[in-house]
Amino acid sequence: MSMSKTNSPVKTHHILSLSLLAIAISGCGGRDDSKINREYERIENQVKDEYKRVENKLSNNEKSMAEILKSVFLPEQSLDRFLDKITPEGGRGGLYVGHFVELDDGDSNDIDIGAIYFDISEDVAGSVNGRVSYQQQPCQDNRTLATDTAVKVNNNIVGKLSGSLDTPKFLDMKYFNKLDIRTPSILTTFAGSFSESASGHPWLGSFEYQDGLGGQKLSSGKDDCHVRYTLGGRANYSSYPLDYHLGDMKLEVVNNTLQWQNPANTALVLVSQINIDKAKSADNGFERNQVFHQQETQFTPVITAQRTNYAFVAQAFDKNNALIGYQAIVMDLPNGK
Repeated sequence: MSMSKTNSPVKTHHILSLSLLAIAISGCGGRDDSKINREYERIENQVKDEYKRVENKLSNNEKSMAEILKSVFLPEQSLDRFLDKITPEGGRGGLYVGHFVELDDGDSNDIDIGAIYFDISEDVAGSVNGRVSYQQQPCQDNRTLATDTAVKVNNNIVGKLSGSLDTPKFLDMKYFNKLDIRTPSILTTFAGSFSESASGHPWLGSFEYQDGLGGQKLSSGKDDCHVRYTLGGRANYSSYPLDYHLGDMKLEVVNNTLQWQNPANTALVLVSQINIDKAKSADNGFERNQVFHQQETQFTPVITAQRTNYAFVAQAFDKNNALIGYQAIVMDLPNGK
């Protein structure tokens, strides 16, 4: 899912202006790892020293939150200045669903959008659980990057994303041929902020891979599942509350099939089915994500025997990957009688 054309990058909080975590691959070693680990330890020591300096200013709750923030690093903005910004008017919490758009992958022929959601604490300072999915078609494995040590403080969220995508075949073969790796796990950092002035009051931000992953060719790694895309080194994301509407998509479920109307100038539609209970419990809430082209207007959901509460979200994009339609439906399937 390369992402070539998009709007100007989102401005995110300075707390992650120096992201240094790259790609963590189990069983991997060597000079690059040693260099990364040394830099990691250097920054960690700086943050620990800063934390000790301001520790006596903090309440018990703030101390707990600062310990978490320390683990994801605040290299440029001192911890006390950051905590001074905590106010009772923190960004709104709840389930936010949206999309990411990859940047600078060098491939203009693939799809550059993917699905993302965050379950954000209602408190001024609290936890953030979420998932990033590169799934374009149902034949792909439903694997995601999950939030790891992610927190919300006031109008900002910060944390890590980790996990594997598709099958081990997706990653550049140098990691397998030279290191004999079987279970790759990508690790990256992300940040975002709450924009009360923007339409729909979204959480906006970005995530970035630091180890030269931009331009890596990916595939589903499965026979008869011909999904090919290029992993961008960086991605911007936008996520919205489920009552947000953009355009007139006329989203509805008819005879257990999701149907919609494409806005004018639609090039692609990203449809997500999210198990709300799983999303709220920090499990993988994505049941299926699928990308459709302009002429397609129906999605076949996953339906199990047990009645389950789902959010169905349709997002329409123009040829420049700009969002031109958004609508969500929350309902139980199978339908109760």
